[in-house]
Amino acid sequence: MGIAHFCMNNVRRMKSLVFFITLVVLSGCMPMAIKAKRYEGDGVLHVCSTWLGQGYTIDFPLFPSDQPYSASYKLSHIPNVGRDPFVYLRFHSSISSLDADSTKKRVTAAFHVVLLDSTGRETQHLDLPLSKAIWSQSRDLFGVYDLDRSVFHFNSVSNYTLQISYEPGSFPPPTKQLYFEIDGCAYY
Repeated sequence: MGIAHFCMNNVRRMKSLVFFITLVVLSGCMPMAIKAKRYEGDGVLHVCSTWLGQGYTIDFPLFPSDQPYSASYKLSHIPNVGRDPFVYLRFHSSISSLDADSTKKRVTAAFHVVLLDSTGRETQHLDLPLSKAIWSQSRDLFGVYDLDRSVFHFNSVSNYTLQISYEPGSFPPPTKQLYFEIDGCAYY
């Protein structure tokens, strides 16, 4: 009876463990390392999780700030971290936070983002002149976005095409290069 009891306890433990793992995976609590490995598409995915939450960014290639630019990026299996990410236009610049506001008012550049689902249907879009946008700054890195319209929704099991375009106008931002980023970092 000792061996039979031992085996029955181990079978129950194994069933409980399998059940728990299944619940974790199905509830979206899959570890970020696994979610990051599942990502397929253009751009480079970086994990930026904290102890309190999961997070990631997807950075796309640099392009010149003084030239028009357009590109389409394929995205699949974008991680679900419990909140929708922002789409930013990013650049490095040595301007101070005090000069950023007056510089922003003179910038004539604008960007356009369209998100298409796997059928080619537009699910979201954003048209944003840089002079009307929010410019966040962390040291020399700026992020240009709109508080409401830059939030994009991605389903982790869907395929997408992200179409972006940029027009510098006569006064581009104070940098040589820019890039787009999908930012779903955990900042808490």
